[in-house]
Parts: sequence; C-alpha cells; structure tokens
Amino acid sequence: MALAASPLRSPMLAQLLGELDRIEPRSRVAVAGLPEAKFIEVPPDGGWSVGLVFEHLCRVNDAYLEGPLGPAVARAKARGESERPWRPSFLGRWLTGALVEGGKPMPAPKLFRVGAAPRDHVVDAFLSGVARIRALMLEADGHDLRTGLASPVSPLVRLNLGDAFRILVVHVHRHLGQAERTRRAVGM
Repeated sequence: MALAASPLRSPMLAQLLGELDRIEPRSRVAVAGLPEAKFIEVPPDGGWSVGLVFEHLCRVNDAYLEGPLGPAVARAKARGESERPWRPSFLGRWLTGALVEGGKPMPAPKLFRVGAAPRDHVVDAFLSGVARIRALMLEADGHDLRTGLASPVSPLVRLNLGDAFRILVVHVHRHLGQAERTRRAVGM
C-alpha cells in the first residue's frame, strides 16, 4: 500500500502533526477509568499527580498560545510564502533534546509550576490547547518557520517558530509519559 503524500509543504511540520495525532488517544488512555481520588493523588515518591501533569501542560501551552506563538505566525504570514528551509536554532535544538521523553528530570520554570489542584476539566482544556497548536502549525506551513520569537519564560530566550512547535510537541509527550508512570505509581 502506498503512503499518501503529506499535504504540508514543511516535512518537519508533517512529522510533528503525526506526533500530535498520538496525543489525544494517549491522553485519553492515561485518564480512562481513573477515579478523581487517583487523578489528584501524588505518587508515593513525590512529584505531580496525573491532574497536575495536565495542569502543567495547559500552563505551558497557554503561555505560548496566549503569548508569542500567534504573533510569530502572523509575522511569518505577512512576509508571504517562503521556500526557505527550516533549521533549528542552537537553543531550540538543545531544548528539544533536553525535553525528550525519558530524559533527565528538569525543574519547571516558575511560570509553569503548578499549585495544589488542577483546574476543572483540565484534560479537555489541554486537548483544546493542542487543537489550537495544530491550527497554528497548519497556518504557518509554507511560511518561514525561522521567524523569531521570545520564549514565554524570558524575552532573552530566542527561538524560532519551528523550534517552538517542536518544543511544545516533545514536551507534551515527555509529560504524557510522566502521567502514565504516575498512574501506575498510584495503583491504577
């Protein structure tokens, strides 16, 4: 059976969209049948509950979506279509590598730290954010993914659109792995 050609111009975005397609089913499995008490239970060794993992993901995604991501896509589109190939920035490459699933634990920046309880309907809020990220990826396709933006963590941290999209997707899968481990640790 022949594979259908991707309708996207950017091979990197086509790959990321494939990774995005795995997020909703993986999220649903991570919380399926999980009673509220287990959803908010902290694992015996400490860390975040499953609910707090999703809250953290919401905070990170929201910081990009309500911050630099939309304006960067708008700037790239305003410049018109581009055949310029995307390349990761030094910092973008490093962050993506540092955030890969199964990598070393890293402390969350203060902006992304979570409190004692997740928001109501946190998984739905998270999946809504993922849908918005997908829409921005589709909007950015065919435009210059090297368009710069500042990280929501600090204006001194400069990334490009392609970096931001990669970081967001890799970060989600890293924490879905954490949610899966946490679910097992609390006895589900």
